[in-house]
Amino acid sequence: MNRFVSKFFPVRGNLDRKTLNIILACAFLLFFSFLENSICSTDDLYKMGIEALKAKDTLRAEQLFKESIRQNSDAPSYFELAKINLSRNTFLSRNIAFENFQKAVWKDPNNIEYKYEYAKICKDFARFTAIDEYKEILKLDSTQVNAWINLGSIKEKEYSEFDKSVRNADGILMPLQEYADEDLREAEKYYKNALSIDSVNYDAILKLSLLYQKAEEPEKGISLLQRLVRNKKDDRDIHLSLGLLYYHSSKIKESFSEYKKAISLMDPDERKDFTINSVKLLLDPLFDDVMKKMSDDELEDFINLYWKVSEPLYLTDYNERLLEHYTRVAYSNLNFSVPKMGIVGWKSDRGEVILRYGEPLSRIRMRPQMGDNAVMVKTDVWNYKDFTLGFTDMASSGNYIFSAPAAEKDKLASQFTGDTNTYIADLRRNYYSYYEPKFDGPTIETPFNFSQLKSLDLRNHTDLLVSYALDAADSLRIADNFKIDHEAGVFFFDKDYEEKESKKERIEKFDAVNDVISASGKKLLVNTIDVPVLTDSGFVALEIRRTNDNGTSANRSKIKIKKFSNTRLDISDLILASRVELEKTSDHFVQRGNIFIQPNPTNQFDKTNRPYLYYEVYNLGTDAKGLTNFEQRISVSEFKEEKDFNVEDAFKSVLDLLGIGKNEEKISLTSNYQTAGKDSKIYLQLDLSKYPKGKYLIVVLIKDKISGREVETKSVVDWSN
Repeated sequence: MNRFVSKFFPVRGNLDRKTLNIILACAFLLFFSFLENSICSTDDLYKMGIEALKAKDTLRAEQLFKESIRQNSDAPSYFELAKINLSRNTFLSRNIAFENFQKAVWKDPNNIEYKYEYAKICKDFARFTAIDEYKEILKLDSTQVNAWINLGSIKEKEYSEFDKSVRNADGILMPLQEYADEDLREAEKYYKNALSIDSVNYDAILKLSLLYQKAEEPEKGISLLQRLVRNKKDDRDIHLSLGLLYYHSSKIKESFSEYKKAISLMDPDERKDFTINSVKLLLDPLFDDVMKKMSDDELEDFINLYWKVSEPLYLTDYNERLLEHYTRVAYSNLNFSVPKMGIVGWKSDRGEVILRYGEPLSRIRMRPQMGDNAVMVKTDVWNYKDFTLGFTDMASSGNYIFSAPAAEKDKLASQFTGDTNTYIADLRRNYYSYYEPKFDGPTIETPFNFSQLKSLDLRNHTDLLVSYALDAADSLRIADNFKIDHEAGVFFFDKDYEEKESKKERIEKFDAVNDVISASGKKLLVNTIDVPVLTDSGFVALEIRRTNDNGTSANRSKIKIKKFSNTRLDISDLILASRVELEKTSDHFVQRGNIFIQPNPTNQFDKTNRPYLYYEVYNLGTDAKGLTNFEQRISVSEFKEEKDFNVEDAFKSVLDLLGIGKNEEKISLTSNYQTAGKDSKIYLQLDLSKYPKGKYLIVVLIKDKISGREVETKSVVDWSN
C-alpha cells in the first residue's frame, strides 16, 4: 500500500500509516468526483436543472438544460429551456422558445403538456399550426376541455377580425361576411364541445356568451351566464357580462342589477376607472377646466349631478342614461382592448367614440391591400346619422387610431378619404355626446299638456294640472271599461335640478263612455294628475309606463310656475276641455269646487267634439252689495305656427269667410257677468262650426269694471271641422 501511494504521491520523509490513509481517501474522492462530472447521465443533468430552477438559479439551470440537450437531445430539457426563454419576453427569446417547444413536441409527440405550450406560442403568429396542435391533442384525448376552448378562441378572433369586412377589388367592395359567419359557427361548436364535457366551465361559458354578444345574439348567452352565477356568484366578469347581455336584450332592470353587483366587486382603482374616469373623458370638452380644479369628492358630486340631469325616466329605480354609459364602457372593453399593448378598450380611439355616440348605425372593415404608391392598411369605417368616421390599424397591432390622410412619401395609407383625426377635435367640442333613451319596452307617443290654476287647498301654491291621453286601441275592452293598466308620474325640478314635487298614480281602467274623447280619428282615454307646486322655474316631467309590456312615454318641458296673487286681479290658464259637468261621472275628471272638467290634451276638436273653455278669475272687485261686475271678451284669430312662436305676436287677420274685413285682426265675443264671489270659475262651449280647418288662437280677456284692471289668458285650438 505504501509503495502504491509513494508511486502516485511521492513525499519526503517518513509518513505514518494514518496520514497515508487520509491522503489516499482524499485522492479517491477527487478522482470519483471528476468521473461523476464527466459522465453524468442525461436524466441527472435534467434533474440538476430542475433543482437549479427551484433554487431560482435560472442561469445555471439554463446551462444544465443546454448540456443535457448537447449530450442527449432530450425532450424535457428542450421544454424547460423553452419556458426559460419565453419568460424573458423579448423578440429573440420568444423565437428561441418557439424552436425549443417545437423540438420538444417532435421528440415526444404524445406529450399533451408540450403540445399545449407549443400551440399557445403559435396562436399569435402561426395560428394554423396552433389549430393543428390542439386537434392533435384532442386525438390523444377528446376530453381535453382547454383544447376545445382554445380552438374556439382562435375562431372567435378570426370572426371578430372578418365580421363586416370587405375587400376592395378595383373599386368594387367584395363582402367577406360568408367567411366570418363560418368562423362564428365553428367557434360556437368548439365552445359547445367544451361544455358537453364540463357544463359549468368558467372560460367556455364566458367566452361563448360574449361571442353571442358580438354576433348580436345576446339572449343565447344569458342562460349560460345564469348557470355560472348559480355556481360562482361573486365574480365581477360574470355580472359585468350579464349586464351587457341583458342591456342588449332590452332587459334594462336586470342589466342595472348586474352592473351594480359587478361594480361592487371591482377593486377601488378599477371602480374609479369604470365609474369616474370614463365619465371625465366624456365631459372633457365642456368641463375640462372646471374638473381639473375639483377635489375627488367634488368631482364625484359633479358626475352624480350630471347623471341626475341626464336621467330620462324617473319612474324607475335606476338611471337609464347611466346604464347606457356602463354598457358603452363594457362594450368597448370587450371589443377594443389590446392587452399586449396595455390598452383598455374605452381608452382607445374607437372606445372614445362609443362612449360619446354609442354604437354606429353600420360599419365596414376594409381589408389591407397594395395600392399604387403605398400599402393600404386595414381601415374601419363607422357610419352615424350625421357623420362618418374612419380608423386605421397602422401597425397591424389591433389598435385602431383616428384616420388621417397620408403624406406624399408615406408608405402606409388609410382607405378612408376623410380626416377623422382633425374632425374629431371639432366634434368633441360641438357635439360631445349623443344618447337616445332606451327602455325595456316600446316607446309610446302620448299627447299631453299643462295647466296652472290657483290652489284650492294650499295657500301660495299653484295647482299644476298635467293631462295626458292614451290610445284606446292599446287597451282591452272589458264590459263597460277599457283596461289599460299603467303607472303615471309627474316630477317637478327647479333650475338646479333639485326635485321639488312629485306624484305617482296607478291607473288600471277607464270608463268606456265618460273617459273617451275623439281626436284625429282615434278614441283616446284621458287622465289628469294634479300636483300642488310652489312658485319656481325649472322643468316638469310626465312619465307613463304600461304594466303589460312596459310601453314607456317620457316627456320633459321647461316651465315657470306662476304665483297667483292673493290681492290683485289674476286669471288661471285657459283649459280646452271636451266636457264640463256639474256632477261627477268619472274619477279621471278634474274637480274644481262643484265643477268637473275633462281636459283634452290634444287640443283637437271638431263638430262632434266642440271645445269647452274653462278658466278661473281671482280677486275680482266687489261693490257695496258684495257683487262683482266684470266683462269677458273672447277673441278668435287664425294662428300661424312658427318655429319661434311668440304668443304675443300670434294675431292675424280674421278669415274673409266670416265676413270680417282683411284689415281686421280678430273677432271678439263680449259678455258681462255679475257674481257673488270674488273668485269665479267660468266655462262655456265655443262654436267654431263656421270656421274652416286650422289652428286658432283663443284669447280670453277679463276687465274688472269695479277696479278697472284687466287680465287675459290664451290657448291654441286645433279645429278639424
